[in-house]
Amino acid sequence: MFKSLVVSALLYFSIVATAELGNGGRTNVDVYYESLCPDSRNFLVNQLAPQWKTLSTFVNLRLIPFGKSSFSRSSSGGWSFNCQHGPAECNGNILHACGIKYSKDSTQALSFTSCLMRAPTSGAQCAELAGMDFTPIDVCHKSVEGQNLVQVHGMETLSLQPTLTFVPWVVYDKVFDDSKQWNSLSNVRSVACTHSGFSAPACLSNGL
Repeated sequence: MFKSLVVSALLYFSIVATAELGNGGRTNVDVYYESLCPDSRNFLVNQLAPQWKTLSTFVNLRLIPFGKSSFSRSSSGGWSFNCQHGPAECNGNILHACGIKYSKDSTQALSFTSCLMRAPTSGAQCAELAGMDFTPIDVCHKSVEGQNLVQVHGMETLSLQPTLTFVPWVVYDKVFDDSKQWNSLSNVRSVACTHSGFSAPACLSNGL
């Protein structure tokens, strides 16, 4: 068990380090969320997805499905999860994580996950809508591969400083700001543009 935790820790820090390198002056936005959380659904479906065409020009987006869940080793050698909205959410978090892994970019990942937020059991249809092959996602979802992905998301979420107290939890450039968190839920474009210093051309247009 200790060895597996060490491997997971190394994988987590590798993911974080990679995300912090070479952002090319773009804004990093990390969204920690849950697959069946109403507030997460509202944010992804009504804020992030509609504004993504603009945001994608200057934002590096990472989606981290875990939220207020917990995990432990299962008897089969994989991972067991306990989720705020029950077992269906744990299953959904795995499906989201697999879709994110097999997406070609943030646009595709957001298309898949925001679709699932509207229709949680429509994995194949959401993959088709996002232009993705559902087969590797489905294999991942039904295997320890998906469990491992969510466990890594869990390690990252549980290591947040300050500790996550609300879902979704929105972090800009790896530094949590309470005002940006709450304002993002109602106007993520405005917050992202303000954070970037309005340096992106997309922030100079009307609509803020």
